Amino acid sequence: VETKVPGYLDKIKDDVMNRDRGKDETGTWGTDTLTFQDDELSYALGKQGTTRKKLERSSGAVVQYIGHQAFFSGTKEVRRKAKEYMKWLFDQLEGPVHVDTDNRDDCTLVDIPSDCV
Repeated sequence: VETKVPGYLDKIKDDVMNRDRGKDETGTWGTDTLTFQDDELSYALGKQGTTRKKLERSSGAVVQYIGHQAFFSGTKEVRRKAKEYMKWLFDQLEGPVHVDTDNRDDCTLVDIPSDCV
């Protein structure tokens, strides 16, 4: 939509962001946004949207991109996970990423012998 009608998102953003806020059993449903730079957008999307789809499946949030905006919708917990996973994704561009797996139920630590790497 934003590509065909530039500025459309700005007109409807507040309505879209707030229309379902708190309307779930936990009362925490909502939508958060993140703005991308040009080079970040294609990286976050991935080939044929595969990275975006992986972020959705792993976090449980609805993840969509409109223009240079990422929208994370869902309960507070799944939105937090999606944004954290997105941060890890971009951190990979700078070098190795360390994830503290203590007290997490969404990560599995796998030891790989050095001679297999």
